[in-house]
Amino acid sequence: MKRKIARFAAAITLTAATLVALPLAASAAPADVPDIVWPPVGTTPPNYPPEELDKRATELQQHLTEVFPAAVPQAVDPVTPKPQQLSDSQFLHGTTVFHDAIGRTGVTAQYNAPGVVQESPGQACESEGGWIVASCDGLLLEDGSVLLHQIGHSGDPAFQVATASHYMLDGSVTMISSYSYDPIIDGQQDPNPRPEIAVPFDQLDVLATDPELALN
Repeated sequence: MKRKIARFAAAITLTAATLVALPLAASAAPADVPDIVWPPVGTTPPNYPPEELDKRATELQQHLTEVFPAAVPQAVDPVTPKPQQLSDSQFLHGTTVFHDAIGRTGVTAQYNAPGVVQESPGQACESEGGWIVASCDGLLLEDGSVLLHQIGHSGDPAFQVATASHYMLDGSVTMISSYSYDPIIDGQQDPNPRPEIAVPFDQLDVLATDPELALN
């Protein structure tokens, strides 16, 4: 199924009995983004059956559990539940919950199969929904794929979301997000903002560009 997926939304999913706010929508902001043809010519959506998506979700969970501590060394006791499919979508949502010197927070991931994300990196920076994008820029990587960086908020600049999105040559897109707050919605959520986003882009990029953290 082809559908348009945005960057910073207030979507909520249930993961390992914990409600997690996932960033999925975008808004207008000046952008310096490579102009590429998107989706790539010949992109063919895989249309995974539920059992195949579940298998892939387990593989993504295992790999992210292995690489997260090295990619985000400030994270204490990170926990990565298995990503989940929402409805009949061809993408998976996941999260890694951890503590650092300030408190609890989390990194969220959206793994999009080829053909799911229809807007180009440049279009992802255009106005869409009620979110305000503070910055949006992209880098053309050596293999011709694009790494997009976005920072946005829903009205209060103290509560920001940073997302690194890797637009791959087969049409798949991996989005990894961090927050200037605790995005885990449960009885222990810290309602106060942090001084800055918990995980910087250089660490998010390691995860977003990991070839084993992709749904393709």
